[in-house]
Amino acid sequence: MSTGAHQILAGLTDAGITILFTNPGTTEIHFVDALGRLHELQSVLTLTEAVAAGAADGFARITDQPSAILLHLGPGLANATAYLHNAKRAHSPIVVLVGEHSTGIKPLDPPLASDIDALAHTFSKAVFHASFEIAPRHSAAKAGFAALEGTPGPVTLIVPSDLAWSEFDDAQPLSKPIPLEPSIDPAVLAEALTALAAPAGTTVVVGGTLLHDEGAPTLARLLAQSNLTVVTNTFTPRIDRSPATQGLRRLPYLPEMAATVLKDTRKLVVIGGQVPVPFFGYPHLPDRLLPEGCEVIQVTTNPRAALGAARQLIENSDESPSAPIVAPPTQTRDGQLTPAGFAAVMSELLPSEAVVVDESNTLGIGLEEATAYARRHTWLPALSGGAIGHGLPLAIGVALAAPGRKVIALIADGSSLYSHQALWTHAAQNLDILTVVLINRSYAILNFELDRLGSTAATDDARRLLSLAPPPIDHAQIAGGLGVASVQVATLDSLRDALVAALGQQGPRLVAVEFN
Repeated sequence: MSTGAHQILAGLTDAGITILFTNPGTTEIHFVDALGRLHELQSVLTLTEAVAAGAADGFARITDQPSAILLHLGPGLANATAYLHNAKRAHSPIVVLVGEHSTGIKPLDPPLASDIDALAHTFSKAVFHASFEIAPRHSAAKAGFAALEGTPGPVTLIVPSDLAWSEFDDAQPLSKPIPLEPSIDPAVLAEALTALAAPAGTTVVVGGTLLHDEGAPTLARLLAQSNLTVVTNTFTPRIDRSPATQGLRRLPYLPEMAATVLKDTRKLVVIGGQVPVPFFGYPHLPDRLLPEGCEVIQVTTNPRAALGAARQLIENSDESPSAPIVAPPTQTRDGQLTPAGFAAVMSELLPSEAVVVDESNTLGIGLEEATAYARRHTWLPALSGGAIGHGLPLAIGVALAAPGRKVIALIADGSSLYSHQALWTHAAQNLDILTVVLINRSYAILNFELDRLGSTAATDDARRLLSLAPPPIDHAQIAGGLGVASVQVATLDSLRDALVAALGQQGPRLVAVEFN
């Protein structure tokens, strides 16, 4: 005999889940007890539910395996929803365990009662309910299997607290299903082959496993075809960068710039990515990025199927075509900090096999291009779904999934304030994360959007709504208060010295970079 909570955690391990991020409450206290006894499942405390969600996303992106989070009722789930939205867009397999009121008290409408199902359906592939009719271990295992099958993504399992505290006969583990290779329609493959052979006018949107290390030879052959334009979506979840990816372009964030990249596209072939659309509608711009009459051929939007589909389209090779190795841009060692200078320093110092979590936003302009020829590394654009503040939590999961690899989190100052509590978990777990906070003391992207409305809109009162000073926020002091050693810099020389020092040490560090 064992409690339902213990059985559900065992069911997660049956599904291959090895880690659970949590910010629990009273309805989950029996899970806390069980986690103290079940050592097959690593448990990580976070200070907010949003941090738990972002960390689970980071772990899943690196391992391509499901992770889990444990949340407290509907309000706890609501706190996590923004970053579960990002995880949904990143196709990250996550089991979201949500404690529910016991079946006796729920009809009495206690203060924390809410519609958990409605919240969960906004980001979940499926929503399951643990019940007394099915062995809890099997309910959890099925949720874990569901997160990974087909197109991966988050699923939710809602667990009444009386089920968690009740005793059940021990159940045998469910057999893990053999994953099926996603199939591709032969007719669609034929259309794509025709498009790839066209002399001009074909753009290929790539993503998923085609951008991982195992996809490098196939991706290199695709990039070597001079008749094709090969791009990723703006915030594709992960790219393992090496000489094989040096010709790969990311679609710009601004719709007019993205439309310029796509303006000559007559056929669009999608292999593991998504059909490009703008992030927002504008009164002066069209709602579509693709030219009128462009034919869209969706080979697959399933990230797990991308490499297999590409191999069917392009003969695979054991060796990638040679790619030019270009030296990083020369940095300017004096003067004021600029985005270009910052990008050059990062390119020069980026360690081999580092993982870069990128939420640098406006101050990161040019960063991705400058680091394209840096040492081999993995690039994780944080904002797969556009919900900001995701980067600091994402770095937690990455560091736990990839011990031995330096994690560098590049975070805009406005974004960092959404989830700075993540720094405490960086320290509590002694994670090898270097956080670099880029400070311009404003929501700069919104100032840019305000300027696009015209001079009459950019009033002083409007600007104040987008300013992060006064008072100036001391990011180094915040980090120190949460247990992370920190330093603030304001010149290229001091930036370089601080990064060299931080990269030479293990454990969490933060460098606050003040742009003038």
